[in-house]
Amino acid sequence: MRKILVIKLRHHGDVLLTTAVYKALKDALPHAEVDALVYKETLPLLRNNPHLHDTLVIDRGLKGWARIKTELGLILRVRRGRYDAVIHLTDQWSGALIAAWSKAPIRVQMAFAKRDTPLWHACFTHKVTPPPRGQAHAVELNLLTLQPLGLKEAAAGARPVLVPGQTELDKARGLLHEAGIRGAFVLIHPAARWPFKCWEDEQFAQVIAHLMGKGLHVVLTCSPDPVELAMTRRIETLARDLVDEQGLSVLVNWGGQMSLPLLAALLQLSTYYVGVDSAPMHMAAALDKPQVALFGPSWVNEWRPYSNHATVIWAGDYGPLPHPDSINTDDTTRLLKAIPVSAVVEAVDRMLDKHPA
Repeated sequence: MRKILVIKLRHHGDVLLTTAVYKALKDALPHAEVDALVYKETLPLLRNNPHLHDTLVIDRGLKGWARIKTELGLILRVRRGRYDAVIHLTDQWSGALIAAWSKAPIRVQMAFAKRDTPLWHACFTHKVTPPPRGQAHAVELNLLTLQPLGLKEAAAGARPVLVPGQTELDKARGLLHEAGIRGAFVLIHPAARWPFKCWEDEQFAQVIAHLMGKGLHVVLTCSPDPVELAMTRRIETLARDLVDEQGLSVLVNWGGQMSLPLLAALLQLSTYYVGVDSAPMHMAAALDKPQVALFGPSWVNEWRPYSNHATVIWAGDYGPLPHPDSINTDDTTRLLKAIPVSAVVEAVDRMLDKHPA
């Protein structure tokens, strides 16, 4: 097999978890060219990936004729690429049609109930049926699609890959130096794309105060989204009210100031990570950082950190939660409130004991 295209048209965390597929393919077929097709905004997570030959993108920022023209060009590019196999990991029709037009001899789909139609199935030559929801991690589900290629054994042990760039590492070191952060620090990313995945500001502030009381520096991050920025600023304010400003620990808030490549570098330099179900959580896991991750009404076993150094705290152990499939993602209600501060503090202390700085 000479050329393989893997299509993953989803969010940042989803794309990062797909990198285990690229690694498994290159381990099994070292001379093959493995390409990825993703949404343009997720491309930074694939920067420096050693297992990819090329990356193709769909730019959702384009509209009208500009987008049609660009995507027609993408279809032609894939067709001319003469791929031996195309693996489509999500349920977008655009990916299915690109797979069909590729004319690759092997075109693999992951079965989705919402796409159980003759036209959808006609786009592919092979179908992989996943186990019921919640019985396998997303990484493991992605790797199932290698079976039609005869690469089942290659999937064993494959893990997501994230490679921070040297330029970003140097910049992150400079930022830490300017902030007066020497030695061990905890990166905390308290926000998520959807508010229902978030904990309470006051509770996060208490955890930060606990960490700083143990002599650890704390770095707060979030995306440039105004809601996330306001949340992170409030957590910072509440935490500063709880800590001794004369102490040796430093608290900095770099919310909205991190590109994904720079965040990856900062995570690489961090000692520990604490956060919620979000892309940075998966980034920390890919970098093998000890972490504590807070979860609410998600498919926890499917989306937990793919790491042996992660502790997951599930709000469902402390109170009722709605079913994951019933969530309205437009609802701004935070659903992790039932998680007590004491549970997170205890998990953090166990992490510190198990992985001393």
